[in-house]
Amino acid sequence: MLLLPPRSILAGLPSIGLAMFRCITLLVLALLWLPGSQVLAGELALNDDWQYRWGDSPRTPDGELEWLTAAEGEWKSLEGIGNPPGRDGRDSLWLRRELPAGDWLQPALFVSSLNLVAEAYVDGQHVYRHGQLEGPDAGAFAGWTWHAIELPSPTQGKTLYLRLKSSYKDIGLWGKVVIMEQSRILPSILEATKGELVIALACLIVAALALVLILTQPERWRLGSLGLFSLAVGLMVLAESDASQLIVFAPLAWDYVAAIAYFSLPVAMALILEHWFPQIPRQGMRRLWLGLLAYAIIAPALAMLDVVSLPPTFPLFDLILLGALAYMARWLFRYRREFDSDQRLIVASYAIFAAIAITDMLVAHGLVGWISVPVHLGALAFIVAMIVISTRHYARSQRQLQRLNDHLEQEVAERTRQLESLAEQERQRALVLATEHHKTQRLASLIDTLQACTSLEEALCLTQRAMPEILEPMQGAFYRPQDQPDNMTLELFWPTTYRPPAWLDTTAIPPLRTRTEESLPALDDLLTISTRRPPSDPSAPSPADNLPHWIFPLDLTGPDRQHRRLGVICVVPDGPLVKRPQYWDRTRSFIELGVSRLALVLSSIALQEELSALSYRDDLTGLHNRRYFDELFAHETAISLRKKSPLAVVILDIDHFKKFNDRYGHAAGDTVLEGVGRMLANSFRDIDVVCRFGGEEFVVLLPGAEADDAHHRMQRMCHALASASFRHEGQSLGTVSVSCGIASFPATSDDPSCLLAMADSALYRAKHAGRARIALATPHEND
Repeated sequence: MLLLPPRSILAGLPSIGLAMFRCITLLVLALLWLPGSQVLAGELALNDDWQYRWGDSPRTPDGELEWLTAAEGEWKSLEGIGNPPGRDGRDSLWLRRELPAGDWLQPALFVSSLNLVAEAYVDGQHVYRHGQLEGPDAGAFAGWTWHAIELPSPTQGKTLYLRLKSSYKDIGLWGKVVIMEQSRILPSILEATKGELVIALACLIVAALALVLILTQPERWRLGSLGLFSLAVGLMVLAESDASQLIVFAPLAWDYVAAIAYFSLPVAMALILEHWFPQIPRQGMRRLWLGLLAYAIIAPALAMLDVVSLPPTFPLFDLILLGALAYMARWLFRYRREFDSDQRLIVASYAIFAAIAITDMLVAHGLVGWISVPVHLGALAFIVAMIVISTRHYARSQRQLQRLNDHLEQEVAERTRQLESLAEQERQRALVLATEHHKTQRLASLIDTLQACTSLEEALCLTQRAMPEILEPMQGAFYRPQDQPDNMTLELFWPTTYRPPAWLDTTAIPPLRTRTEESLPALDDLLTISTRRPPSDPSAPSPADNLPHWIFPLDLTGPDRQHRRLGVICVVPDGPLVKRPQYWDRTRSFIELGVSRLALVLSSIALQEELSALSYRDDLTGLHNRRYFDELFAHETAISLRKKSPLAVVILDIDHFKKFNDRYGHAAGDTVLEGVGRMLANSFRDIDVVCRFGGEEFVVLLPGAEADDAHHRMQRMCHALASASFRHEGQSLGTVSVSCGIASFPATSDDPSCLLAMADSALYRAKHAGRARIALATPHEND
């Protein structure tokens, strides 16, 4: 029969399901087949009496091969069945042998392997072909497989010719070469490969289990390395087994599978060493398996692309494998004393597998005579090692599980006791959360109310009234400073049964934002015994200093980061908020946060109050400024007009002030302005308002005063000014004079809002009259 190889690697492959069905069927047949001499009877080995001839036969004019009919020629005797001497780079070879006599009904020549492609002829008749010997694909590798060449019956006296072509380092037949009945080929293959099929299937099952465990277990790299090794071994054993062609007849495809699996073996071995042997440096193992992985991918890919042929990639890889095994053996030998029992078992299985692999390598390269190397036994050693390790892990896991069960029973009993108090804790937590929510809302409402306050005292009073509601049911007191900032006097306490001390010395209390638990002084160092103690009555509550206290200072923080203490809040931590230890710090932090928020709001109100005051003051003289005068003037004129009460306005200007500044400088001029401002403030009544109007001008508003009263006070001020001598930085500035204009209601005008303009006109009249004088406005001043 003619066995023609597929034209491509994947041509003619059946479905995966059909392939698996065939594999399982062959395994069952191999296990159930009864081995014995009956199966192997009738075999006749043809390992000698062969003749060879280098080159290829020319063809006759009829197209027939001449060497099939020529009885004599350059035929030489061959010792063995392959690699005749004198090759000298030739890739074509003919072999022939006279077939022996036998009683076979359907004889066939069984050849384990040949290199690389061949045709078979019996007495000139073409009976078999493997690969192509002519045409564009002549000599192309078609796969290593066993061959069953159908022979005519009877065989006696007939000559078998084999036409071979090989660009590989080997040429000729290989392995087992026998004549046997065709019907006995399948039983023979199954008998010889049943161990390989069982081990290959076991390795594939281990690989599948490792893949499943990778998805669920944390040690993915360790399981992945074992799974890769099992997969590579299983595929290699299956692909190199003679039974693989019975599953799917695709010799070239199976050789690619075997090559990829074979090239992947050291990758998996290096991965196992990296992740199962922490003693070995990981960096070296990682570089090793990355390099091997690159070869396992690139070499078959180049062969599939017809860049190189697949067979030459095996000898090169054999050298790489020997180097990799030596490198791994070096590290294993160095750290051999540090390995545990599981690691030693893995090393032992490695050693067995490496020894068998090296033996198979020697046979493949013809360094030793042909023998059937049981590569599957090396895989069996590895599988047994993994089963032993898994059994140990399982036993340890069971012991740990038993300990965990005992521990779990104790935990359940303990948890049962804990659950009994859980409901009470939850009720307590709900109460704390509800209380905190209510207090937070009340604090937020207070802060909203404080935003509308215009003075710090008003805001502090509102805060003081809200304290009991925010801090109850805890007892507490509020202290405010009196004569000294750190000497606090009791201002408020709650409830009525609580008796706090009357005074509190807070010198040792740091600001709330800067203090730590270690910086807080003991309460005994703060409390001062006073006459405001509870009466000596057995029914009276216990003294406050016998209870634990929390101290919270209420400090203002100014723009300069300086603290000004407004008061101190003293709280007795009692009640549901601090009933349990876990709520102690929480409650104290809650109060601290609330006090900090109040201090921030009060600081903002104090700053606004201070800024408001600054906006109505002149920085140089300390007098009110023009903005303040304008608002006050509008207010006082309205009152005077409504009540028909007198109102006077005085406006004055320092004479020749520009020349004074040019002579002595602006700093000296500021000294004069300050001095004139002080003299003005001292010359008028407390209800009179003196303002700096701008530059060297000043204005005085005198509610309820007539023009004569204003004139009399200005005369006194001018006399005092004339006798005053100003000095600046030790230099005498001499004396200064002022010009003044006065207007009053109702003597000067029936409209008090016109008084400022009329006084200003009188001022200019005084300046034009020679300065240093006082001018009274007339009713017709602005006419």
